[in-house]
Amino acid sequence: MKINSLNNISVALLFSFVLSMPVFAQSQSEIDSGFDWYSLSEAQELAKEDGKKILLFGYAEWCTYCLKTRKETFPDSSVLAAIKKYYHPVQLNGESEEDVEFNGKKIKAVELARYLRLASFPTHYFISSDGEILGAQPGFIEPFIYSPLLEFVGSDAYGNMSFEDFVEENYGEELFEDEMK
Repeated sequence: MKINSLNNISVALLFSFVLSMPVFAQSQSEIDSGFDWYSLSEAQELAKEDGKKILLFGYAEWCTYCLKTRKETFPDSSVLAAIKKYYHPVQLNGESEEDVEFNGKKIKAVELARYLRLASFPTHYFISSDGEILGAQPGFIEPFIYSPLLEFVGSDAYGNMSFEDFVEENYGEELFEDEMK
């Protein structure tokens, strides 16, 4: 009987100890996606200097497709090459009260998310070097689609042709057919 009581006490103490331990979960923004992230104000300064665009990744900590994008899409070699060539990447937690600066104005990240109409996560925003929102693409995007999309916007082809024409001209019709098999 005394052994059972000691076992029960030991289990209760162990359970209490485990419950009292702090939980250290890695924030999505700390995951290595294969490149460095800039603050929005840093990215805008750099973009004014070099003419690159800003790729703003709108995410939420609870979003599983945001995590999937960070682990599967961003690290892809063709995606990394397109980001490096055309963009200064920025991440925006659409639910954060953190201060950000956009086009010279300081606001909360959640307010910027409202301004951008960030309603689903993730959403990828394309911003010109002078701070104009060029467009947005919501959802998880496979690397074989994301890389051409980054090039399409980054190279300014979006002003001259459709995405479908761009893909056909630069990758051939087989791109989507091969990847969908």
